Amino acid sequence: MAKCIGIILSTIGTLVVLGAISGFTSYLVFNGRTKHIRYEVFEASFTQFELANNNITLQYNLAINASATNPNKKGAYHFEQVMTVAYFGFKNNILSASTFERFDLPHNRVAYLASSENQALRVDLTADEVSKLRSATVFDMMWVASGRSSTKLGRRHTHFNYNAVCYLRVPLISDGKFAQRFNVTMCTVHKH
Repeated sequence: MAKCIGIILSTIGTLVVLGAISGFTSYLVFNGRTKHIRYEVFEASFTQFELANNNITLQYNLAINASATNPNKKGAYHFEQVMTVAYFGFKNNILSASTFERFDLPHNRVAYLASSENQALRVDLTADEVSKLRSATVFDMMWVASGRSSTKLGRRHTHFNYNAVCYLRVPLISDGKFAQRFNVTMCTVHKH
């Protein structure tokens, strides 16, 4: 009887140790070694940017080209949906919104996201803000890519929602030329 209890306890002890090792290994694989997707905006430009109708309408043509990179050596990402939005001001002025449907991003690969908007936006600006906007050589704005994706490593799937946020300084055209070149901007990715 004592021998049987000893075998049962050693078997239970072995299973507990193996479970702990398996859990720790899974934690390292999915949290410690899996790199996040990197987003960067490599081109943003206004081909038209002017105030009209007594300075209450902003007419513009905005083009944004970005990339999503999977830096992992193993493990692909599957994007269920990606939505990109370009804002200026306090998130109340949407300049551009694009939706990209399902796509896969294999390991060590890059996906390109391009959006273009030709719009007129009603803005409420003070005289000081109008003066600053007319003399500006760059336009500060925020570009956000948000979505839901999943990754598979072995038999395990991980699903997550994320926001990638980029603060952009988009050059404006002055005398038929861009005042400066656009600097490639890396985004900050927040998982939730």
